[in-house]
Amino acid sequence: MKKITAFAMSMAAVLVLNGCGGGDTVIDPGPELVSLFLVDDFGYGIDHIPYTCVNAYDEIVTNDFTTADGEFVFALGDRCTFDLFGLDGDLLEPLYIVDVDWFGKDDIPYECDNGVDFTSGTTDFDGWFAYPEDAYCKFYL
Repeated sequence: MKKITAFAMSMAAVLVLNGCGGGDTVIDPGPELVSLFLVDDFGYGIDHIPYTCVNAYDEIVTNDFTTADGEFVFALGDRCTFDLFGLDGDLLEPLYIVDVDWFGKDDIPYECDNGVDFTSGTTDFDGWFAYPEDAYCKFYL
């Protein structure tokens, strides 16, 4: 009888302790990051352009520079501001926002300002956008 009781007790302990396990731990990976590219009229990346992205809560999530091929990284819903100081404006130095396959990203709302001139709108079908000389351009990605 002692063997049956001991066996029953050990089975009960296994069932009770099994329910107290750690369970599944879900780790939030955060927002999915997206890469786009800032390129010139010839498709060359515009490198070392400072940019800052903020999320919906106005928290800075990215404060970086474009890479050698013009790449910049953000999360969907971010607002990213690019410092285009030193660039001569869209008439002399057209810029485009393109994806990894060099397709233009259209319909991205933006505002550009240099303290004197102001442009706003959405990027064109090929990713082109109007900006004045020495502007800060904010994109609503």
